[in-house]
Amino acid sequence: MTTIYLACLAMGLVGIVGTLVVGETGSDVGDTDGGSGLPFLSLTTVATALFGVGVGGSGASVAGGSGLVAALTATAGAIVLVGLTRGVLLPYLLRQQSNSHIGRQAYIGLVGTVTIPIAPGGWGEVAFTDTEGNRVRARAVSAEAVMLPVDARVYIGDIDADNVHVVAVPDDLASDSPLHKSN
Repeated sequence: MTTIYLACLAMGLVGIVGTLVVGETGSDVGDTDGGSGLPFLSLTTVATALFGVGVGGSGASVAGGSGLVAALTATAGAIVLVGLTRGVLLPYLLRQQSNSHIGRQAYIGLVGTVTIPIAPGGWGEVAFTDTEGNRVRARAVSAEAVMLPVDARVYIGDIDADNVHVVAVPDDLASDSPLHKSN
């Protein structure tokens, strides 16, 4: 039984590290259209519960507890860790996010460089320096009728939840622009 708990611990740890490194946009269980999932069953929550089961169950098993004691400890470990994560840590992190010095709205008016070509009707990527001097890479779309190639200079005219909306900057204006520096 200890092996099962150790496997849960390992899977939970891999899941937690994975969501920290990669993120989990749109990963709520049952989320097929970008918003109808079960938010309390995100990948982070499931990974945290698995980790709690693994820690509690393997700890009780190694300490010599019976199968029932290990199962109860595993369940309690999952409930406590998920409760701490969802009830204490997550609200704290969300409050900190709203205290950021700048938001994505501050990107409007900046000039950047295309790093992944932007085809008409498609998307690409742009890189630019934000108002605090941080290097930013963002998914970008454009209403231009032609493809914006790599290294093309662009002006960020608008943003939405997923993309920055850019327009090409003519070469003769790029060096004289009174707009914000990009690189």
